[in-house]
Amino acid sequence: MKFKKIIFLIILLFLTTAAARKNASFVGTSVCKQCHESDAIGNQYKAWQQSPHAKAYLLLKQDKALTLAKELNIENPATNEQCLKCHTTGLGKNPLLWEDGVGCESCHGPGSIYYSYENHVALGNREVSYKKAISLGMYPILGTDGIKAREKVCRSCHNAKRPCYPKDPVLQQHQFLPLQLIAEFAFPHRLKR
Repeated sequence: MKFKKIIFLIILLFLTTAAARKNASFVGTSVCKQCHESDAIGNQYKAWQQSPHAKAYLLLKQDKALTLAKELNIENPATNEQCLKCHTTGLGKNPLLWEDGVGCESCHGPGSIYYSYENHVALGNREVSYKKAISLGMYPILGTDGIKAREKVCRSCHNAKRPCYPKDPVLQQHQFLPLQLIAEFAFPHRLKR
Protein backbone atom coordinates (compact mmCIF):
# COMPACT_ATOMS: atom_id res chain seq x y z
CA MET A 1 0.00 0.00 0.00
CA LYS A 2 2.83 2.40 0.92
CA PHE A 3 4.57 1.66 -2.40
CA LYS A 4 1.41 2.56 -4.37
CA LYS A 5 1.18 5.86 -2.50
CA ILE A 6 4.80 6.71 -3.36
CA ILE A 7 4.21 5.86 -7.04
CA PHE A 8 1.07 8.01 -7.02
CA LEU A 9 2.98 10.95 -5.53
CA ILE A 10 5.77 10.61 -8.12
CA ILE A 11 3.23 10.56 -10.96
CA LEU A 12 1.40 13.54 -9.46
CA LEU A 13 4.67 15.48 -9.18
CA PHE A 14 5.54 14.64 -12.80
CA LEU A 15 2.12 15.75 -14.07
CA THR A 16 2.23 18.94 -11.99
CA THR A 17 5.71 19.79 -13.32
CA ALA A 18 4.68 19.09 -16.92
CA ALA A 19 1.53 21.21 -16.57
CA ALA A 20 3.47 24.07 -14.95
CA ARG A 21 6.04 24.11 -17.74
CA LYS A 22 3.33 23.99 -20.40
CA ASN A 23 1.36 26.90 -18.92
CA ALA A 24 4.24 29.10 -17.80
CA SER A 25 5.10 32.35 -19.57
CA PHE A 26 8.13 34.63 -19.55
CA VAL A 27 8.10 37.58 -17.14
CA GLY A 28 11.42 39.29 -18.03
CA THR A 29 14.61 40.18 -16.20
CA SER A 30 13.03 43.16 -14.46
CA VAL A 31 10.95 40.74 -12.40
CA CYS A 32 13.95 38.53 -11.56
CA LYS A 33 15.97 41.64 -10.70
CA GLN A 34 13.60 42.53 -7.85
CA CYS A 35 15.22 39.87 -5.67
CA HIS A 36 18.31 38.78 -7.54
CA GLU A 37 20.17 42.09 -7.54
CA SER A 38 20.80 41.79 -3.81
CA ASP A 39 24.46 41.52 -2.82
CA ALA A 40 23.34 39.41 0.15
CA ILE A 41 22.47 36.53 -2.21
CA GLY A 42 25.25 37.06 -4.75
CA ASN A 43 23.72 39.69 -7.06
CA GLN A 44 22.99 37.32 -9.95
CA TYR A 45 21.41 40.21 -11.85
CA LYS A 46 24.72 42.12 -11.91
CA ALA A 47 26.58 39.00 -13.07
CA TRP A 48 24.06 38.57 -15.90
CA GLN A 49 24.27 42.28 -16.82
CA GLN A 50 28.02 41.93 -17.32
CA SER A 51 27.64 38.82 -19.47
CA PRO A 52 27.44 38.57 -23.27
CA HIS A 53 23.92 37.18 -22.84
CA ALA A 54 22.63 40.53 -21.58
CA LYS A 55 23.88 42.19 -24.76
CA ALA A 56 22.82 39.47 -27.20
CA TYR A 57 19.93 41.42 -28.71
CA LEU A 58 22.02 44.58 -29.07
CA LEU A 59 24.48 42.60 -31.21
CA LEU A 60 21.74 42.24 -33.83
CA LYS A 61 21.77 46.02 -34.35
CA GLN A 62 25.52 46.36 -34.89
CA ASP A 63 27.32 46.71 -38.23
CA LYS A 64 28.78 43.20 -38.04
CA ALA A 65 25.29 41.68 -37.72
CA LEU A 66 23.90 43.87 -40.48
CA THR A 67 26.73 42.83 -42.83
CA LEU A 68 26.23 39.15 -42.04
CA ALA A 69 22.47 39.51 -42.43
CA LYS A 70 22.95 40.99 -45.89
CA GLU A 71 25.08 37.96 -46.88
CA LEU A 72 22.33 35.66 -45.59
CA ASN A 73 19.50 37.62 -47.30
CA ILE A 74 18.11 38.66 -43.93
CA GLU A 75 16.58 42.12 -44.13
CA ASN A 76 16.85 43.07 -40.47
CA PRO A 77 18.46 40.73 -37.91
CA ALA A 78 16.87 42.67 -35.02
CA THR A 79 13.41 41.55 -36.17
CA ASN A 80 14.26 38.27 -37.92
CA GLU A 81 12.79 35.15 -36.31
CA GLN A 82 15.92 33.07 -37.02
CA CYS A 83 18.13 35.61 -35.21
CA LEU A 84 15.72 36.39 -32.38
CA LYS A 85 15.43 32.70 -31.54
CA CYS A 86 18.92 32.74 -29.99
CA HIS A 87 19.46 36.43 -29.20
CA THR A 88 16.38 36.91 -27.00
CA THR A 89 14.46 35.25 -24.19
CA GLY A 90 11.57 33.01 -25.19
CA LEU A 91 12.74 32.39 -28.76
CA GLY A 92 11.91 35.98 -29.72
CA LYS A 93 8.16 35.47 -29.49
CA ASN A 94 7.57 38.42 -27.14
CA PRO A 95 8.89 41.77 -28.46
CA LEU A 96 8.57 43.23 -24.94
CA LEU A 97 11.44 40.95 -23.87
CA TRP A 98 13.78 41.50 -26.82
CA GLU A 99 15.80 44.24 -25.08
CA ASP A 100 16.56 41.75 -22.26
CA GLY A 101 18.69 39.77 -24.67
CA VAL A 102 19.24 36.26 -23.38
CA GLY A 103 17.74 36.85 -19.96
CA CYS A 104 17.43 34.79 -16.79
CA GLU A 105 14.51 32.73 -18.06
CA SER A 106 16.41 31.58 -21.15
CA CYS A 107 18.37 29.31 -18.81
CA HIS A 108 15.97 28.97 -15.87
CA GLY A 109 12.71 28.60 -17.76
CA PRO A 110 9.59 30.78 -17.97
CA GLY A 111 9.06 32.28 -14.53
CA SER A 112 5.40 33.25 -14.39
CA ILE A 113 4.58 30.45 -11.95
CA TYR A 114 7.76 29.93 -9.93
CA TYR A 115 9.12 33.52 -9.77
CA SER A 116 7.26 34.64 -6.65
CA TYR A 117 9.14 34.51 -3.39
CA GLU A 118 6.88 31.92 -1.80
CA ASN A 119 7.30 29.60 -4.81
CA HIS A 120 11.07 29.35 -4.85
CA VAL A 121 12.46 30.49 -1.53
CA ALA A 122 12.34 28.39 1.61
CA LEU A 123 14.28 29.91 4.45
CA GLY A 124 16.44 27.29 6.09
CA ASN A 125 16.05 24.57 3.46
CA ARG A 126 17.30 25.41 -0.02
CA GLU A 127 16.71 21.89 -1.33
CA VAL A 128 12.98 22.13 -0.56
CA SER A 129 12.71 25.50 -2.31
CA TYR A 130 14.68 24.25 -5.31
CA LYS A 131 12.42 21.20 -5.70
CA LYS A 132 9.32 23.38 -5.36
CA ALA A 133 10.55 25.76 -8.07
CA ILE A 134 11.33 22.79 -10.34
CA SER A 135 7.81 21.46 -9.76
CA LEU A 136 6.48 24.86 -10.83
CA GLY A 137 8.38 24.95 -14.11
CA MET A 138 11.91 26.15 -13.35
CA TYR A 139 14.51 24.25 -15.34
CA PRO A 140 16.84 22.14 -13.18
CA ILE A 141 20.29 23.64 -12.69
CA LEU A 142 21.83 21.44 -9.98
CA GLY A 143 23.34 17.97 -10.10
CA THR A 144 23.70 15.68 -13.10
CA ASP A 145 20.16 16.39 -14.31
CA GLY A 146 20.94 20.10 -14.19
CA ILE A 147 24.10 19.71 -16.24
CA LYS A 148 22.23 17.71 -18.86
CA ALA A 149 19.41 20.27 -18.97
CA ARG A 150 21.86 23.19 -19.24
CA GLU A 151 23.80 21.42 -21.98
CA LYS A 152 20.58 21.01 -23.99
CA VAL A 153 19.61 24.67 -23.46
CA CYS A 154 23.09 26.07 -24.21
CA ARG A 155 23.66 23.95 -27.28
CA SER A 156 20.26 24.81 -28.73
CA CYS A 157 21.90 28.10 -29.80
CA HIS A 158 25.62 27.46 -29.45
CA ASN A 159 25.84 25.12 -32.43
CA ALA A 160 26.89 25.02 -36.08
CA LYS A 161 23.27 25.19 -37.34
CA ARG A 162 22.66 28.82 -36.42
CA PRO A 163 22.84 31.36 -39.26
CA CYS A 164 25.61 33.42 -37.67
CA TYR A 165 27.96 30.47 -37.10
CA PRO A 166 31.39 31.62 -38.34
CA LYS A 167 32.94 30.13 -41.46
CA ASP A 168 36.48 30.60 -40.18
CA PRO A 169 37.68 27.41 -38.37
CA VAL A 170 39.64 29.46 -35.83
CA LEU A 171 36.50 31.43 -34.90
CA GLN A 172 34.52 28.20 -34.80
CA GLN A 173 36.82 26.92 -32.03
CA HIS A 174 35.81 29.93 -29.92
CA GLN A 175 32.15 28.97 -30.36
CA PHE A 176 32.52 25.51 -28.86
CA LEU A 177 31.22 25.23 -25.30
CA PRO A 178 32.94 22.41 -23.42
CA LEU A 179 30.73 20.49 -21.03
CA GLN A 180 32.90 21.61 -18.09
CA LEU A 181 32.08 25.26 -18.86
CA ILE A 182 28.38 24.43 -19.08
CA ALA A 183 28.61 22.47 -15.81
CA GLU A 184 30.29 25.39 -14.02
CA PHE A 185 27.99 28.03 -15.52
CA ALA A 186 25.43 27.57 -12.75
CA PHE A 187 28.14 28.77 -10.37
CA PRO A 188 29.73 31.79 -12.13
CA HIS A 189 31.78 32.67 -9.06
CA ARG A 190 33.80 29.49 -9.73
CA LEU A 191 34.65 30.45 -13.32
CA LYS A 192 38.10 31.87 -13.97
CA ARG A 193 37.92 35.36 -15.41
